[in-house]
Amino acid sequence: MRWVWLRRRWVWIGVWGIVILHVGRVPARGDRQYIPIPEVITDPNEGTTVGILGVILMSDDEAKSVSSIIAPDVRYNDSFGVWPTFRYFGYPDPKTHFTIIAGKATKQGEDAEAEYSGHDMFEGWLDALGRAQHEEDPFERFYGFGNNTPSQNETNFASTTNGGRIFGGLNFHGPWQVSLAARLSEERIGRGAVTSLPQLRDPSSGFSTVNGADGATTVGTRFGLTYDSRDRPDIPTEGIFATAGVEPVDKALGASSSYVRYGLESKGFIPLRSDKRLIVALHGALDYIQNGDQAPFFELNSIGGIHSLRGFGSHRFTDNNRFVFQGELRSNVYEREIFGVVAHLEVAPFIDMGQVFQSSREVPVDDLHFVGGCGFRAVVVPQVVAFVDVGTNGGSPAAFTGIDYPF
Repeated sequence: MRWVWLRRRWVWIGVWGIVILHVGRVPARGDRQYIPIPEVITDPNEGTTVGILGVILMSDDEAKSVSSIIAPDVRYNDSFGVWPTFRYFGYPDPKTHFTIIAGKATKQGEDAEAEYSGHDMFEGWLDALGRAQHEEDPFERFYGFGNNTPSQNETNFASTTNGGRIFGGLNFHGPWQVSLAARLSEERIGRGAVTSLPQLRDPSSGFSTVNGADGATTVGTRFGLTYDSRDRPDIPTEGIFATAGVEPVDKALGASSSYVRYGLESKGFIPLRSDKRLIVALHGALDYIQNGDQAPFFELNSIGGIHSLRGFGSHRFTDNNRFVFQGELRSNVYEREIFGVVAHLEVAPFIDMGQVFQSSREVPVDDLHFVGGCGFRAVVVPQVVAFVDVGTNGGSPAAFTGIDYPF
């Protein structure tokens, strides 16, 4: 999903989350904690970025939880210039979140987004989510179609996305839920900021005529059925989550082309100790697209990045269909109370595997890519997770940072 506060190129910014565990040494003012964090970000796609991040944590003394986070920063990079960004994460109660983010670079790149989510509303009957975003990302990559596209195929482009999504889930009969989600997205493709790579829209790249190279409009409606027995939606320690859904995208509704997405996803959380300080977390997904030759390339299924293979960049391999499996051991290795809330440091060795494939008749596990690595997370129950995950496929490691668990 493109609408999350997660940048695959931010390597060290996530360290601020781990610093949460040690800010007891920093003088607080009332229920607020101020944490200035220097940023040094090194990424092969962007080069070196430097900046300063100022984190303000506000706690609810009565609930002993974080009520909100303000995290503005200013970064500099030769490609995008100076990029100031404001971020606000609100947690009015354990089952309600909202996010506001706005930032713009002096050369190329900008982001503005707002999101609200609520669980167990109206006495537990309804889950709801709403999201809107405008984003220009000048560091996107495309390598072509297939499970073994060579790195020499790498091209750069800028994607400008304007869109939104609404979701409503009706809870019934215990852990079961039926849901309806609608999304609208207009995406335009332009020249990226990486001048050392071929641009996707240049004829010399070989990809200038792929479907979606001129952008596309997507209008989709997803119908889903979900089983969810997790103890908490954001920081689960036990239970099962499984969902199946189908999403038609049709010209009759205003989309640029017609196709159908459908798939299965499951997550499992198994505590190995009674105090739940050691948890096996598992995630699997099998996604298909019908009439994929009609879909823009950025709507096809892909693997790579924080939510699939944490040793590759986002969307490293693209094709009609995909299979992903991930497993990690989440270990609570250090815990303390800071300014009225209980936080813990989590270390999570992990393994990821996955592949993309063209035909639904193909075996989805016959040519898997494997990634191994370790995650480092700062966790404030029941809703705040800041992470740094580092993985490798045997070559140079990739690092990912952000808010919320990868799965």
